[in-house]
Amino acid sequence: MPQCNWVLIVPALTSLGKGRQTYGSPPMLKALYAKESFVTLEATCCCKQISITLSGKPEMNSVCNCTNCKQRTGSAFGISTYFKTDAVLKKSGETKIYKLWHKEQDHEQNRYFCTQCGTTLYWTISTMPNLIGVAGGCFSASEILEPTHTLNNSNKCKWISFPSNWQVQE
Repeated sequence: MPQCNWVLIVPALTSLGKGRQTYGSPPMLKALYAKESFVTLEATCCCKQISITLSGKPEMNSVCNCTNCKQRTGSAFGISTYFKTDAVLKKSGETKIYKLWHKEQDHEQNRYFCTQCGTTLYWTISTMPNLIGVAGGCFSASEILEPTHTLNNSNKCKWISFPSNWQVQE
């Protein structure tokens, strides 16, 4: 599976005065993300030839256990991070589209992947026209945001367990 990272871009750092925090301190970065303002996330393919830049907080961040996501990632599940389509600030690089009919979920998908390394970076789904999915492992910061959902849980590998506070869809 391609190794990719998260990147968090924040506005220029400025001093807030004596004894006050700047944007560069961890509590302020956390507060900025919580407010959904000034946050820009970039996801890239493995070879860095394509990227997608988004603003704001994801609408949903989930682990999907369907056969399709397992095959897409070559892993036991896929991490799917969904944003509103108007959160897309920029797409760059040459992609190809793999179109498929998802039998388990009864919808059409358009998957956009890198022509050089083959990484599926983002996709659209016919039943969620206002959202764009991004491969969660392709964001370029030190840590992937923790998912809040597990989808198609009835199809998960028996050896996998997820946190009890996550929402579950069988």
